[in-house]
Amino acid sequence: MPKAKTPNTPAEKAQATARRLSPADMAEVVYYLEPRVPALLPDAPGMPSNLLPFAATSLPLDVEIEMWSISEPSEDDPEYLRFYWNNECILESVFTEPVQPHERLIRVPVQHMTHGTHELHYEVQIFNGSVTPSLALTITIDNQPPRLPEANEIIFPDEVMLGGVTDRYLHENDDQLLGEVPAYQDRQVGDTLYWYWSDTPNGREQVDARELLDLDNPLVLAIPGDFIRQFSNGVCYARYEVQDRAGTAIQYSLAQSLQTTATPAERILLPPRILEADGATHTSTLLPRNTLDYVTFTLPSSVIVGDDEEVTVYWGEPGTPGAYQTSTPAEPDVQAYHIPWQYVAHGMGKTIPLDYTLKDYKGENHISQTHRLRITTLTGLPIIQCLEIRGNLLVLDTLGDSATFTLQSWRFMAASQYVTVWLEGVKLGDIRERVTLPIVTEMPVPDERPVIDVGSVSKTALQGLERGYQFVVKVQVSFDDKQSWIPFPLISATLVDQLP
Repeated sequence: MPKAKTPNTPAEKAQATARRLSPADMAEVVYYLEPRVPALLPDAPGMPSNLLPFAATSLPLDVEIEMWSISEPSEDDPEYLRFYWNNECILESVFTEPVQPHERLIRVPVQHMTHGTHELHYEVQIFNGSVTPSLALTITIDNQPPRLPEANEIIFPDEVMLGGVTDRYLHENDDQLLGEVPAYQDRQVGDTLYWYWSDTPNGREQVDARELLDLDNPLVLAIPGDFIRQFSNGVCYARYEVQDRAGTAIQYSLAQSLQTTATPAERILLPPRILEADGATHTSTLLPRNTLDYVTFTLPSSVIVGDDEEVTVYWGEPGTPGAYQTSTPAEPDVQAYHIPWQYVAHGMGKTIPLDYTLKDYKGENHISQTHRLRITTLTGLPIIQCLEIRGNLLVLDTLGDSATFTLQSWRFMAASQYVTVWLEGVKLGDIRERVTLPIVTEMPVPDERPVIDVGSVSKTALQGLERGYQFVVKVQVSFDDKQSWIPFPLISATLVDQLP
């Protein structure tokens, strides 16, 4: 008689365990994650969590199901996947053969994409009859755009409405024109305002954009004097647009007309440009991957600099962190200047002002119009590593005193930066309570090297987390002296006492 095959692989051992356990005991072995909706927007403080973009509500919604840890369907012992939308089972799949990846993709019909919050979960019934539900995922659908009042023009000071925008007014008011957006219905944190100044009522010359971070303060918009002066004296128009974070239909205000006599300076200095950036005269976008060891700050060809005149270029607001200035051109008699890479890295994820001054032969300084450069964040960032995590599992029985984490180097890495790493899981005995385990906090980045050690989590601390549940390790790095933090890719794994 042939000898019974001994289980060798983790899957065979898990299936053998399942045969020995009753359905009531399966919860100790089989565990499931919450459904995953790839289309969801990233969460942000103060904003609705798990927000679905409005564009995604017109198509069936893709929901991904993680493969359950024990599976052995057959004709005699089928397995079932049931998907619930607001506690109503809307889809059920039956498996009599090994489950394929495409069979774990749920497509929720469009008729379910209604305004409000919705709870998603699923349950799996495996071959031995055990039924285990997943964690629930609550998503938010917003398909109702903000509602502007009937009188929705920007509100400007009476002095401007009666006397126009004059050079004197700008001089006495920090070289900017302030206007207030009237209160509108359905205003939410995460709404984005875009405002425009043009010589036509429907002009597309965008001044700036701003995301609402609170609802307590008046919505005051600033139009810099240099932006106003790019148009000839006469009638100009200010207006704004509002779009919520979900991306519903943009709401357009009426244009407010203003008489302008913002006489330009006698010597007009147009805004500078960054050679490696893409954009228009006053605004552009720089992708860090398009840079080398510097970016090239260039002056417009219309600027004529005499032999006895001096140009000083300014990267950022002088006196603020990350600012840089120089009067030394990249080459003699060339109106181009190199901005070192460390100042570029400091500005990632921000919009920074660029301008220059020209000191003429009389010793008088002429200030250029400002160019606003938006610098995107880095791509291709390294994923944090942990040698003790294998096959998406961290096994406590085989773990030493701690789990150690490392991070490979990244572009623009420098000793002036800081890194923070922490682990998030659920509490042992109470999975409703989140647990955060610091790994390293605001650690100065050492000199550039291929791999850096970023700390560890003790085995004792890990033993305070629930087994069979996923934890994540998150990383963020500050390139600007801890003013802001850029998230790096995270890793996730499941904590178990021993291999199944």
